[in-house]
Amino acid sequence: MAEATLVEFVKSALALGESRTRIADVLKKAGWPADQVEDALGAFADVDFPAPVPKPKAYGSAREAFLLIVYFSLLGMVATQVGGLSFAWIDRFFADDLTRDQYAYQWASTGLRWSIASLLVGYPIFLILGWRLAAKKRRDPDRRRSRVRAWLTYVTLIFAAGAFIGDLVAVVFQFLDGGLSTRFAAKAGVVGVISAAILWNFSREAERTSGGVDLAGQALAILSTLLVIALVAWAFTVVRSPAAARERVSDETRVTNLIAMTRLADCHLTYFGNLGTEFPAMHSALPELGG
Repeated sequence: MAEATLVEFVKSALALGESRTRIADVLKKAGWPADQVEDALGAFADVDFPAPVPKPKAYGSAREAFLLIVYFSLLGMVATQVGGLSFAWIDRFFADDLTRDQYAYQWASTGLRWSIASLLVGYPIFLILGWRLAAKKRRDPDRRRSRVRAWLTYVTLIFAAGAFIGDLVAVVFQFLDGGLSTRFAAKAGVVGVISAAILWNFSREAERTSGGVDLAGQALAILSTLLVIALVAWAFTVVRSPAAARERVSDETRVTNLIAMTRLADCHLTYFGNLGTEFPAMHSALPELGG
């Protein structure tokens, strides 16, 4: 965002009939950053009129804030769920004979299904929303000066940088502590790749001044989509079918009921010296004893 003194200077220079190119050259020679010079010049419309015509500030609306907040929230969700599925794949790939059964249960758990559902619903919305925001920005480059976009972009970069630095710290600590296993290194690599991709893409986007098609960003989107498709397809081969999941829930309910019945019989035997004849009678007798 250009300073008020810079904007006032640009306004005065335009009023004197100076060209935009000459104004930009003079300001850059004076030491002003190129982005601030561009913002100051962009505050005035390039129209044929004796006095400088200010542009309306139309891109701090609640609608824009809503779309950007949803977009960056989905980015966090997608990054988290991709990391979760990648961790599950690593656990399976590097599982040994002692932990294979344990991880086999974890792979088919509710958490894995939640990751699949989140990506199937959230990732297409994230792509569509990102495509629409990019298209609007190409049609109107002034959207790059949006304060809402700038704040959300740099807040995202702060979290990504924190994750990347923390990941490196954890790797170095595990190495010095002698606990740097292959599985840990692979998971640290996943965190590093995801955070580095976010840092690279959004730091580049924050400094990008061209209004053309972002080919590098599109390439990253294609690679990310292929990765998400591969992870979701793999996860579908691991999780149980809905029918099998319902059977598992039924089995767990039966086991829970059997444990409760066993505890009830044990309590009745302890307090009354007999098992009783019916569970409803034992259940009604124990509260009276407690009162």
